[in-house]
Amino acid sequence: MSRRALARLNAFFLGLGPGPRRAAAPWFVLGGVGLSVAVAAVLLWPAPAPAPAPAPPRGPVRMAIRVQCSGASCTLPESLALDVWSEHRGPRLPLDIVVTDDALPKLDAAGIPWSVLVFDVDAAAAAEADRLRNPTTARPADWFSEYHDYDSISLYISELLKLAPDRTASYWIHGSVEGRPIRALRIGNSPTATQFLINGTQHAREWISAMVTICIADRMLRGIDSDPAIRAFLDRTTLWVVPVVNPDGYQYSWSGRRFWRKNRRGDHGVDLNRNYDIAWGGRGSSSNERSDNYRGAHAFSEPESAAMRNFIEREHISLHIDFHAFGQLILFPWGYTNTPTKDHALYAAVGDRIASAMFAPHQTRYELMPSIDLYPASGTMSDWVYGEANALSYTIELRPKGGLGFVLPPDQIRPTCDEGLAAVLALRSAQD
Repeated sequence: MSRRALARLNAFFLGLGPGPRRAAAPWFVLGGVGLSVAVAAVLLWPAPAPAPAPAPPRGPVRMAIRVQCSGASCTLPESLALDVWSEHRGPRLPLDIVVTDDALPKLDAAGIPWSVLVFDVDAAAAAEADRLRNPTTARPADWFSEYHDYDSISLYISELLKLAPDRTASYWIHGSVEGRPIRALRIGNSPTATQFLINGTQHAREWISAMVTICIADRMLRGIDSDPAIRAFLDRTTLWVVPVVNPDGYQYSWSGRRFWRKNRRGDHGVDLNRNYDIAWGGRGSSSNERSDNYRGAHAFSEPESAAMRNFIEREHISLHIDFHAFGQLILFPWGYTNTPTKDHALYAAVGDRIASAMFAPHQTRYELMPSIDLYPASGTMSDWVYGEANALSYTIELRPKGGLGFVLPPDQIRPTCDEGLAAVLALRSAQD
């Protein structure tokens, strides 16, 4: 309270305000009364609210951006990148990277166009983690309305076995670096049928690939009696489904490192999709352990890639789709050389049928091209499956085209599954 306001309050109580003047009170009375009024005023006056605690300082925001660059103009954005989200890069494709927001003025100063994909990748991952911590009973009954970790997927495979016990079986394909089994589901039991493999999650952060592969298995088993296309497929095909090739990395991405890509070798990890022995160590792979494309100490140095090699050779796989995310692309060998394969025309023709089939359910476009047209990649699974195992192999980059990146909302699991199933049926029918 100001001195003037306090004086006016004293004057009012002592009769010294406007109006007839009264005899002045003795000084000690005035002092006592004035002091009492002042004390009362202080006691009755609302105490000031405590100042809010200062917000803890936050460092630069990590953003996912799309950069329009090619050749030498990509050097600066790649040097600023904390993470590269573009699995494939080339003249026709933008570069998707994660940078801190204080890197953006450097791109502007260099005249390099960019746009925001995800404003705050850590906030997006945190929001997803918060959602996943909600009790399962609070979610819809549909198992495919949400993402699931390694243990939950393994349990679901066990449930699928009960749907058609005479047509299904489950196998443990060796173990991972940390000892987790790589689980395969077999649908069909004819020894003379075409052996078809689909797999997901070589790269840990690509959660949609795990969900799509297990969803395709679910659709196959539930559609045997009601869907003529599925019945015809299973009458002449054995489908092998490996939802999680990289169980350690996948589970690690659930533990707080949402954008982890590699397996869990040491504290650095190995990119399993650079660890196959066709053109191992060539372009598009790295000898730097910290690189996301680190190829490993030698070809098939990792138990996960070695397990897949042994399984593919043992089961004589002849058709294969390696599901990844993201970009909506259909890719075929080679990834390490510009020399076309001897089956280039066949790959292009079948790929066109796959692209059309994937477009049909939701009018979502998937672009077809040889892997090398995008970005050199050596030691990849698809190149090895074709070049060494003599199987027709495609890599399919699932949704999204960009925008949401790896944290794809769960309401897109089912539509993306529709597209994946269409790709599987189209690839098989093209072989008839």
